[in-house]
Amino acid sequence: MNHILAVCDSEAGYACQLVDYLTTKQSFPFQVQVFTSPQTLEEYAAKKPLAVALVSERDYREEMCRLPISHVIILEEGAGRKIPNLKTLNKYQSIELLVKELLDWVSCEGILGRPVSKGTQMKLIGIYSPIGRCLKTSFSFVLGQLLSKKHKVLYLNLESYSGLGRLLEREFSENLSDLLYYLQNTKDKFAYRMGGMVEQAGGLDYLPPFHSYLDMVSVTGEEWRELLEEIERSSEYEYMILDLSDGIQGLFDILRLCDFVYTITGEDGFAMAKTAQYEEILKKGNYEDVWEKTKKCMLPKFQKLPQGLLQLTYTELAEYARERIREDIDEG
Repeated sequence: MNHILAVCDSEAGYACQLVDYLTTKQSFPFQVQVFTSPQTLEEYAAKKPLAVALVSERDYREEMCRLPISHVIILEEGAGRKIPNLKTLNKYQSIELLVKELLDWVSCEGILGRPVSKGTQMKLIGIYSPIGRCLKTSFSFVLGQLLSKKHKVLYLNLESYSGLGRLLEREFSENLSDLLYYLQNTKDKFAYRMGGMVEQAGGLDYLPPFHSYLDMVSVTGEEWRELLEEIERSSEYEYMILDLSDGIQGLFDILRLCDFVYTITGEDGFAMAKTAQYEEILKKGNYEDVWEKTKKCMLPKFQKLPQGLLQLTYTELAEYARERIREDIDEG
């Protein structure tokens, strides 16, 4: 069943901006329709039931509540109009916060129930290196940006100190720690909680990383497995990119779950020694299968890389990532 959400606002620019954001959000659980007059909304709803209607304060009419619209939500504009007994959202907050509040409300109200499995197999791409300062996150992020041009991709940064918020100039009200809490305590609402949490940068969906290293190291390997399985079960992502670090419990078991593994290496003596030691530990720990599906990446020397992640697609690193997609992923 397609659950339809309508946006009705005679301020056409705002309505289209909101709908554009919703339709690019991979995890949004509604089919979206836009209307710029209450009359057109009412005519549509009379023929086709709506799950939710987001209606601007100025365009709301009482007869809307007598139509087959399960829930009418007012986009409050501060005009002082009294509309009792209806949920309201601040129209002039950021669209990201508005959508998060909407999905939090959807999950609390149980409007859609728990999503059924989409039947889409999500491929895991693990990116890890035993050496430091090797451009692993830059490579992971640009790989995700490029892959998302043709596929539905989710990026997870699982480093001890990601710095992602500062690099993207974003502040996150929730992060992976909260998502794991929802998984353990409100699993039936997990998909909608996650949908409200997903951010986007350069066309790539990502979940805000842990703020505290201590929160991340306390997550067990089994909890990681459960999280990855639930994301696959309740979303339509085709690929998930895992930017991995040594601070994760069950790191090798997570690598074993991956369909592709990239290990960033180097040509100096320390880098080669660390890579050799890592390979030896995998083999001694009966994780030969991880090494067998690992692609060692010796990144080319780059003249200069930008400070921000959103400019990476215009660099030599992006050309290298495109080559990896052509040779490893598209062919795989």
